[in-house]
Amino acid sequence: MVSALETCRNIFAGPLLQKYGAVLGEGIHFKGRYFFDNVTGDEDSTNDFRKLSIGSGSVIGKGVFFDLTGEIKLGDQVGIGAQSMLMTHMDLGRMPMASIYPRHVASIQIDDGTFLGAHVIIIPGVHLGSCCVVAAGSVITESFPPYSLIAGVPARLVRTLEPPQASKGLHFA
Repeated sequence: MVSALETCRNIFAGPLLQKYGAVLGEGIHFKGRYFFDNVTGDEDSTNDFRKLSIGSGSVIGKGVFFDLTGEIKLGDQVGIGAQSMLMTHMDLGRMPMASIYPRHVASIQIDDGTFLGAHVIIIPGVHLGSCCVVAAGSVITESFPPYSLIAGVPARLVRTLEPPQASKGLHFA
């Protein structure tokens, strides 16, 4: 099923993900090929997509990589740029350094209205508040509050964005 999803036409992605357990909102736009890892074959695998939740109006760019060892929750109107990676675990397996860096699994949560530029990497346990903007190529190693402009390797807060005025008709929960 995973390989079928990675190569299927965009119009079939949503229905297939939902059929196998993902929670999806309305009007999600899958822009192209994407990758799902650890849906099967990992000690934390569920053999389905129940660890994936994508809110209404979200856009998933081409080549996005979802590590479903842990949960990934995307709010409404979230944009994920091309070739971004959402990594919910770190595991060195049987490598000598595994005793120093044991297996770590944690969920990723990205709240409403947040946008990730292309080639962003998010590591396990990160929570991005609503309406954050993440610059292309950033590596997110920690959580950030709503309305954060984030950039760098590792990513840092560049500045806090001004929330839009309700009178302009723009608002997020």
